[in-house]
Amino acid sequence: MMRGKKLPPPVGYGLAVLLAALAQLSRLPLHPPTLIPYITYAPFVLLSAYQGGWGPGALTTILCTIESLYFATEPVGSFLVRDPQDWLGLGALALSGVVASALFGRLQQAQTVAAAAEFARSEMAHELEARRRMLESVIEHSPVSIALLRGHDFRFEMVNPAYQALAPGEPMTGRTVAEVWPEAAPVVLPLLEEVRDQRNVYRAAALAVPLQRGPGLPPEERYFDLSYVPLPGAASPGPEAEAGQVLVVAIEVTEEQRAQQALHSTLSELESALAEKTVLLKEVHHRVKNNLAVIVSLLGMKAGAIESAEAQAALEDSQHRVRSIALIHEQLSGTEHLDRIVFAEYAEQLVQELGGVYGVAARQIEIRVDAEPIEMGIHRAIPCALILNELVTNALKHAFPGERTGEVRVSLRHSAPGQLELSVEDNGVGCPRVGPARNGKSLGLRIVEILAKQLEGSLEQADCAGTRFVLHFRGGTSHRVVRVRRGEVAS
Repeated sequence: MMRGKKLPPPVGYGLAVLLAALAQLSRLPLHPPTLIPYITYAPFVLLSAYQGGWGPGALTTILCTIESLYFATEPVGSFLVRDPQDWLGLGALALSGVVASALFGRLQQAQTVAAAAEFARSEMAHELEARRRMLESVIEHSPVSIALLRGHDFRFEMVNPAYQALAPGEPMTGRTVAEVWPEAAPVVLPLLEEVRDQRNVYRAAALAVPLQRGPGLPPEERYFDLSYVPLPGAASPGPEAEAGQVLVVAIEVTEEQRAQQALHSTLSELESALAEKTVLLKEVHHRVKNNLAVIVSLLGMKAGAIESAEAQAALEDSQHRVRSIALIHEQLSGTEHLDRIVFAEYAEQLVQELGGVYGVAARQIEIRVDAEPIEMGIHRAIPCALILNELVTNALKHAFPGERTGEVRVSLRHSAPGQLELSVEDNGVGCPRVGPARNGKSLGLRIVEILAKQLEGSLEQADCAGTRFVLHFRGGTSHRVVRVRRGEVAS
């Protein structure tokens, strides 16, 4: 086979000159005018064309033609030609050199192109081989289960270790899906046939498939995220047509699915238990409210059965205190939380009932409720409710004697981050500042001071035109709402 690497131009042309000189030197032993003078030059011309191609071959042809004319044609030593047949010989030498140079030049070009194509093919083959090995390595070490199925009966052509691990000890390669997974065949074969016939990719999440984990083991329901991918280039399915390949990519999610099912079951049980607890707590709050209502009724009956006005007033005050606690449980039984209430709503309901007891509409007393919708737990709501009951009752009983009219303001707000302020203020006749509980102040104010300590708060009597008591204690955050009606309590 001829070489495909072309000589560099300087080397090629230098060789052409050298061959022309050798052609002349080879004639020195011969008598100058030979019978066919150009015959000794032809091999050197052909050798130059063969080695150098068109350019060097043409140069050697020209030089050898000149040498033959000068040294080997009569008269020797001149460029004159006596015999016309010598022109034919010279012409044949020149023509054969030109033709040989052109042919060998084309041949060299073809060899160069062929060599480049062979090199490119070799490089591509190396690259394809490297990619094939890389792909095989990826498939071999992939944690994802990968298999390749071929034919109408979906025979395993290749499985990676992760796929083989789905059923250790169960031979797969060369066997059909129905042979390897007989229990799963009714589930997966219709899907594979649809993928093969429709040429569409099929994907499923948490598909339940009954599978064995090995030879002799009973089948169990296992879950997979899987994809069936028809590979391109296969013939259309038919009775005599060869079916193509289907790539199977699967990830077993059995443990995750079972954990999720267990979680759903646990959540369902917790929701059921919570519902039962909610019903029970609602019933508890409802019964506590009813029992406190019974106590309120008993106190009312007792108050109506005694003649002492002072004792009767004390029993009525006790009625209001118990009723304020009953309202807490009434609101708790009507909410979803069961452990806390929106105290602003409770305050509006409480002052509405107190206003009805003391006839604020007829006495033209206005009650203003300015409260932020603060949620308060039962352990804080009950003492706060009793404090509010005592302060509002005190204002309605003593601030507006006779036919005096006026206003009572109830406020609940955030005085500082994490701090609440509950105040009850009236513009009535006012009252002197009271000292500590031991100085003989009323039972109501002593109760207020005791409950304020229970809230870890402080109670103070502020300066104003009438009377104003302010309770500071710890609380949460909320937004402010104001509702006012003249002639009746806020609603």
